[in-house]
Amino acid sequence: MMMAQGWLLLSITNSPLIVGLAPALGSAAMMFSSPWGGVLSDRLNRRTILIFAQSTITLSAFSLGILTILGLIEVWHILVAAVVDGISRGFQNPARSTLMFDLVGRNALINAAAGQMMSFQVASILGPLLGGIIMSSFGVGTLFLLVGLSFLISVLLIFRVSSMPPNLPHAKSVIASLKEGLSFAIHNKAIRIILWTFFITQSLAFSTWTMFPVITRDNLQAGPIVLGLISTLQGCGGVAGGLILSGMGDVKNIGRLFFVASIASGCFMILFALSRNVYLSLFLITLSGLCGTTFMILSGTLIQKISPEEMRGRLMGLHSLLMSGIGLGGLIMGSIATLWGVTTAIISGSIIVTSNAITIIPQSRYITERSNKTY
Repeated sequence: MMMAQGWLLLSITNSPLIVGLAPALGSAAMMFSSPWGGVLSDRLNRRTILIFAQSTITLSAFSLGILTILGLIEVWHILVAAVVDGISRGFQNPARSTLMFDLVGRNALINAAAGQMMSFQVASILGPLLGGIIMSSFGVGTLFLLVGLSFLISVLLIFRVSSMPPNLPHAKSVIASLKEGLSFAIHNKAIRIILWTFFITQSLAFSTWTMFPVITRDNLQAGPIVLGLISTLQGCGGVAGGLILSGMGDVKNIGRLFFVASIASGCFMILFALSRNVYLSLFLITLSGLCGTTFMILSGTLIQKISPEEMRGRLMGLHSLLMSGIGLGGLIMGSIATLWGVTTAIISGSIIVTSNAITIIPQSRYITERSNKTY
């Protein structure tokens, strides 16, 4: 979806700025809607929210496809669709995560989260490849229609998931519920540490993917093939990380593994930035993908395990909000790279990530204990 939007915008405007504007608007919309999506996940049927959000994205994709094929597409159509998609993802993410917890329970949550993350990683490997073939052969409008069809299939599949309406009282207003969730996140030590570490790692380590083209050209003296391999092998490392974590079952010292994954992710990115050898860089980015996926899985798992039942949706909404910090991190990386070079940008961000996790790792036992407590 994002690739098709970007290609179409470039074809219409020939402006890299406009191409970058679409995902930026989507991220901003997701930041806005995620906390509210978390509130609704605590108040309404989570499956219903997920169906509604996914259906909205489906209509967006079909609309873009029809307008493109008919030759009526304009820039503002694509930008509006990006905003609609971002808002929908903000409602979708907390509903999906909390519904998964409802279905599998505490002990199997890591396995389920690992399966979800593996599906994302596989999609990141296969999606762009298939999308490029479809666009080249049949046009971008056809690709939009096929993307819409895949979303429609997912909506139909969600209907087969058990409906689990919330049995919690929600006499408070939506705004009061949101304030209550923010207050809980601020004053609960374990949640505060996890969200802070997630924000730092997400913003300053995961955002380095925005610098992959610069790394490929300037540090590795390579071209598009190597750039594609870097993204593909990062996804392959993510699949491996999901498989390994899923095979471990209910991790006993989950808090320590969470911080170790953050530290390792930062260290591998430092080495990746320093490398001038293509093969070494491909190996390092694979390891970084493995650690990054492990970190992502554990962050959501810890928050859901520590959260009280009546607060789980709102806290996962905040988790989804901070996930959009990757856009802010990309802006920071680009600014530093412009002033002092891409190597300095990635190393400085990764040092902050590593230092933060090392500083907080003494709290790992406390976080593990809190995750084992049943509310």
